[in-house]
Parts: sequence; C-alpha cells; structure tokens
Amino acid sequence: MGALQAENKELLEAETEIRHLKNTISALRDEMEQMRFERNEAVQQAVADANLEINQLRQAAGALRDELEKMRFDKDEAVQGTLKDGKDEANQLHQTIQALRDEMDAVKFSYEDKLEQSERRARDEIKQLRTAISDLRDKLEEKTKKTISGKKKNG
Repeated sequence: MGALQAENKELLEAETEIRHLKNTISALRDEMEQMRFERNEAVQQAVADANLEINQLRQAAGALRDELEKMRFDKDEAVQGTLKDGKDEANQLHQTIQALRDEMDAVKFSYEDKLEQSERRARDEIKQLRTAISDLRDKLEEKTKKTISGKKKNG
C-alpha cells in the first residue's frame, strides 16, 4: 500500500500543480484580457484625442485662412485708397499747375502789353520832343536871321 499511497500522493500533487497551473493560466488570461481592454481603450482615447486635435487644428487653420484673406482684402483696399488719393492729388497738382501757367501767361501778356505801351509812349514822347526841338530850332534860326538882318540894316 505504500506504493499506492505514494502514487496517490504524486497524483494529488500533480492535480494540485495542474490546478495551480490552470489558475495561473486563468489569471494570466484575465490579466491579458484586461491589458487588451486597456490597450484598446488607450488606442480609442488616443484616436479620439488625435481627432479632437485634428479638428482644433483645422479650425485654427480655417481661422488663420480667414484672417489672411481679410488682411489681403484690407491691404488691397488700402492700396486702392492710396492709388485713388495719389490720382486725386496728381489731378489737383495738374489743375494747380495749369492755373499757375494761365496766371503766368496773363501776367506775361499784361507785362508785354505794358512794356509795349511804355515803348509807344516813349516813342511818342521822343517824337514830340524832336518836333519841339525842330520847332525851337526853326524859331531860333528865324530869330537869329532877323537879328542878323536887323544888324545889317542898322549897320
């Protein structure tokens, strides 16, 4: 009986070891399932976080794109305003230049007219003075002749 007991004891130890191994396998399966579940949960959370970040980045890119478009529009509007102001100023300057040219021409014509009138008056005065000189010469010569002829008669 000793051999049977030893065999039973070995069998009992083997069964105990098998139970322990089965329990260990079961515990490892449970742990593996828990790890798989946690990994899947972590992957799903990472995907959700990535999708959230992607959406935030898309919104930020859209907002930046809108702001850039607004800046371009504002810049184009400012350039158009500056060009318009420049054209307006150029037109005003052209009008001022034309007005100054017209005024300069009027002053020039007025000056030339006054100069011509002064020259005409000077010529007329010279002519009058020459006529007066000629008349005075004639009178002087006549008096001189009378004086000479009066002296000849008296002499």
